[in-house]
Amino acid sequence: MTRFDADTALTPAGEGRWHADITDAWNGIEGKPNGGYLFATALAALSRSLDGRQPLTATGHFLRPGSIGKAEIDVDVVRTGRLISTGTASLRQDGTERLRLLAGYTTGKPSGEQGFSAAPPEIPGPDDCLTPPTPPNVGASIADRFDYRVTPASRWIRGMKSAAAQLDAWIRFADGRAVDLAALPLVVDAFPPVIFEVADGVVVPTVELTVHFRQPPAAGWLQARVRSRALIAGMIEEDVDLWDAAGQLVAMSRQLAVVQPIG
Repeated sequence: MTRFDADTALTPAGEGRWHADITDAWNGIEGKPNGGYLFATALAALSRSLDGRQPLTATGHFLRPGSIGKAEIDVDVVRTGRLISTGTASLRQDGTERLRLLAGYTTGKPSGEQGFSAAPPEIPGPDDCLTPPTPPNVGASIADRFDYRVTPASRWIRGMKSAAAQLDAWIRFADGRAVDLAALPLVVDAFPPVIFEVADGVVVPTVELTVHFRQPPAAGWLQARVRSRALIAGMIEEDVDLWDAAGQLVAMSRQLAVVQPIG
């Protein structure tokens, strides 16, 4: 069993309830569990109740920071439809709700309509990109769980600041686990915050994260474009597009986060 599978494993605890162990292997900002990790764990519980369907869209509101230790996840299937089914999941620790999730699921059957999507931008391959340093003073163990490669155009890794909050990169699990639909919420939240391209000395805790699951990824590196268009009143939005090794768009996400000085 890979580390991701072990750390999102669930134990039944009654009708619509699951127990999970939140570990320190996916710590992000200031040593707290990464939001995408909590999101993926809560979504795993909801997926158990909608077996046979795959996630299509999910939105999580982070009510309080998560912590290392036991968690309870309560799920509720709101509606089961022919095309779309909807459910909620609530992750609690020490009696306090940390994350509320609302998600839509689909059978995943093709509609027969011819599709279209944006092609991945042309960037150097992983072997021609650079491994970014771990951001200082944030206690991020999640950086050890992924293999990241950032294009040489990233000014942050060269100690300079860019005029634009945008990052082109490659990512995969460091232990060789293939990225699947279950792992996508973690992957879209695993990159160094794109604000590091334009600012120093900040942390960026997530308030809300939405993930659109477009199709199951093919095995191999995932290519990402991470960008932000607005930092207003201390709140930043960050968009992530992910393409798989076959050039297929597999996920799109947007999150809203608070920009705070370290400490």
